[in-house]
Amino acid sequence: MTIPFESLRQALEEERSRLREELARLDARAPEGIGYHDHMADDATDVVDQVVRVTLRRHLEARLREVEDALRRMEEGTYGICQDCGRPIEVARLKALPFAAFCLECQARRER
Repeated sequence: MTIPFESLRQALEEERSRLREELARLDARAPEGIGYHDHMADDATDVVDQVVRVTLRRHLEARLREVEDALRRMEEGTYGICQDCGRPIEVARLKALPFAAFCLECQARRER
C-alpha cells in the first residue's frame, strides 16, 4: 500500500503547530516565583505546579522533536523506513503515529 505522504505531512505540520502553541501557553502560565506566599502550603502547591509544568514541557519538546524529525525524513526521502532495520513502516502505524521512526517490531524491542 502506498504511503499517503501529503495527508501525513499535513497531520505532522498541524501537530507541530499545536505543540508550539501549547509550549507558548505553558510559558505564559509560568508563576512569578516560589516563596512569596504567607503559607507553606501555598509554596508547596507552587512547587508541585512547577514540577508538573517542567515535566509537561519536556514531553512536549520531545514530541516536537519527533514531529520535526519526521518532517525532515520526508524531505530526505527516508520517511516510512524503520531507522533500525530499514524495512518499511506499516501504513496503519504511520496513520496512527505519523512521527513513528521505527516499525512495530523494532519499537517493541526498544521498549523491552
